[in-house]
Amino acid sequence: MIKKFKRSGAGYVMPALLVIAVVMMYPLVYTLIMGFFENTLFLETPAFCGISQFEKLFSDKVFIGSIKNTLVWTFGSVFFQFSLGFALALLLHQPFVKGKALIRILLMIPWVTPSIIGSAVWKWMYNADYGIINFLFCSLGLIEKNQTWLSNPNIAMWSVIAVNTWKMFPFILLMIEASLQGVSKDLKEAALIDGANIWNIFKNVTWPSIAATCYSTILLMIIWTLNAFTFIYAMTEGGPAHKTEVMAMYIYKKAFMNYDFGIASAASAVLFVLSMAVSLVYLYLTRDKEGN
Repeated sequence: MIKKFKRSGAGYVMPALLVIAVVMMYPLVYTLIMGFFENTLFLETPAFCGISQFEKLFSDKVFIGSIKNTLVWTFGSVFFQFSLGFALALLLHQPFVKGKALIRILLMIPWVTPSIIGSAVWKWMYNADYGIINFLFCSLGLIEKNQTWLSNPNIAMWSVIAVNTWKMFPFILLMIEASLQGVSKDLKEAALIDGANIWNIFKNVTWPSIAATCYSTILLMIIWTLNAFTFIYAMTEGGPAHKTEVMAMYIYKKAFMNYDFGIASAASAVLFVLSMAVSLVYLYLTRDKEGN
């Protein structure tokens, strides 16, 4: 039995699976369980309270607002990140573009820049009094007076989304450009000979070759962005008036500022369910024609 187990290959992957179970599954299960306990700094031991933590959570207007903010933050960021990265990848793939190596290096700078440093730079650029964003927009006639980009409830979220887009679009560009290298040149040439235009070549040759990469990249970006809050924490701390407070920021505040670990665990469980739901819906919508 042991020899068959080893021959099947399962014996070789078991150590890795055990490590994953301990490092990833244990904290996840523990957090989900703690969502049913009252656990604050003032309690010696956690007290079981059933679903009361979740009832308290969904009666909190700030938490409900954080769910809405999370969806805007996630889908707004991913939409602009993918659009920009996809467009630039297609542009760099064109033969008439010169200096591609230098352009790639320059475009990778945002991605390799530490988020906290990027936050500080962009916070300075957004400054209402001396920020370069206001100076440029006023010079171009796009705005009449200086804007408080991070203090205005109507534009604060979109201002941070712009920074998140700047940070992550190079990753999408890199993934799609790498995928474009695998598109068959013979098929393109055959399509040109048959009289196909640029759109037909993209639709029938290029897109089928890169679609899987695009779908996988978007899914990764959705999951990452749902759980990301570095820029929000560094630039707005969830303000003004909770307008940029996403679920991850809400959890951080409850756990490490209010020391209410029970509510933080319950909120983490909701975020986990939301992440799974969004991922499953996305996978369903992007399934192939055979339904796999």
